[in-house]
Amino acid sequence: QVSAQVWWKAQKTADRMRLTLDLLQQAPQSLNPAKQRQLLLRGQKIPNIENLGGTNDAYECLDLSDNDLIKLGNFPPLKRLHGLMLANNRIARIAPDCFDPIPNMTSVVLTGNKLEKLVDLEPLTKLKILERLSLMDNPVTKVKHYRPYMIHKCSKNLRILDFTRIKDKERKAATLLFAGERGKKLLEEIAPARVAGKDASEKTTEAVKSGPSPEVIERIKKAIAEAETIEEVTRLEKALKSGVLPDDLKDDAEKAEGDGMKVDG
Repeated sequence: QVSAQVWWKAQKTADRMRLTLDLLQQAPQSLNPAKQRQLLLRGQKIPNIENLGGTNDAYECLDLSDNDLIKLGNFPPLKRLHGLMLANNRIARIAPDCFDPIPNMTSVVLTGNKLEKLVDLEPLTKLKILERLSLMDNPVTKVKHYRPYMIHKCSKNLRILDFTRIKDKERKAATLLFAGERGKKLLEEIAPARVAGKDASEKTTEAVKSGPSPEVIERIKKAIAEAETIEEVTRLEKALKSGVLPDDLKDDAEKAEGDGMKVDG
């Protein structure tokens, strides 16, 4: 029997990327500390969730840490699955229906990803028996009221958030914080629903500011969250650093304005 270490070296050499049936069949298996049967798919540069139906729902835990996942979703029905290890990917978006086919999750580790907004976490709050959740080293953890928000929104079964046990006094404080009309207003402020765009007055105000406008930054970040390939993410991240909106993200008016400037020059 080929050892796990030899198998990993072979995979590194092959530079395997897609989550194929062949990869699923050859990946190492083990029992984790919770005595769950797990499939080890770490460090394979996997960009998308696919073909997991090929596991025949045989595992309680899937370890997909240290890959190149951008968007979380596309799971097949896996009723036996209870744990997902997703640390150190590039996940910036969770599909709204991500967990519908895997409703029995009790542990999700998303440490070291790129989730930015509280609204991005909405799918996680729908997991009714979730007990342990980690979002450490995601930008969203710096958002004001992040921890009480998650305690308030998630099921009462959630016991450990970011490797810290949730205390009864925290639950009571979160309930009070978001109680009544004042609490409802606070929820709307810190976790506003996604909107298609901003009104014209906001755009005009932002246009006069020097450097990349907040709108440009937001549009590039949104494009990164919706990107489907690593190449696209890399290109958009470069655009974000430079503050220049790529042509494919510009509307017709912006393209016409840019063409006019070239002619004038």
